[in-house]
Amino acid sequence: MTDVSVSGRATYELPMTQRQWVRRGELLEAARRVFERDGYHAATVSAIVQAAGLSQGAFYLYFPDKKAVFAALQEEMATFLRRRIYWATRDERDPAQRLEVGLKAYFEFYDEYRAWNRRLALEGLGIDESFEARQAQLYETLAGGFAPTLTELGVRSPEMAAAALIGMAAQAAYWQHYQRQQPPAMNPSTLARACACLFLHGAPSIPSPSTSEGGPHA
Repeated sequence: MTDVSVSGRATYELPMTQRQWVRRGELLEAARRVFERDGYHAATVSAIVQAAGLSQGAFYLYFPDKKAVFAALQEEMATFLRRRIYWATRDERDPAQRLEVGLKAYFEFYDEYRAWNRRLALEGLGIDESFEARQAQLYETLAGGFAPTLTELGVRSPEMAAAALIGMAAQAAYWQHYQRQQPPAMNPSTLARACACLFLHGAPSIPSPSTSEGGPHA
């Protein structure tokens, strides 16, 4: 299990055992499926423990309420995304290619967890100010990770450019999965290449899907 979520550990004064971490992970995975299916407001603790195959009493050993498990899940998924981008980009020396593979990692994550990302976009930020602040912190962290690459590329305002890059990627991912009308959908490699071209060279440089599907990063 990851070491990122602390909000769900309020009832534990001592470090959890390996078995407790496994149980907590089972609850988080079950909670994600329930939130994706039912939405935050319709989801219940009973549905979460039923999906996890655990007792309701077991839930309250780890999380005080539904809000806490949603917060813990939000933190855990954010850390998972950050780590994916880090490991995808850490050995890439060319900054333009590093930008593209970082975007590809982002779009792969969104593709794999599209239902969670949509639920977070539609409901999560309106639940409580803390949820919005947590998502804003994620975007700031991702932008901060891309900023050095943009500096290498000669961008004069890397912080602002990085924020714009993350915003563009988030909107492109949502458009790809929930607003785009014409199939087939672009795979993460194609979408990353298109966004990298748009960001670095402008809209005329975006390759058509038919010419970019077979590229070296597809």
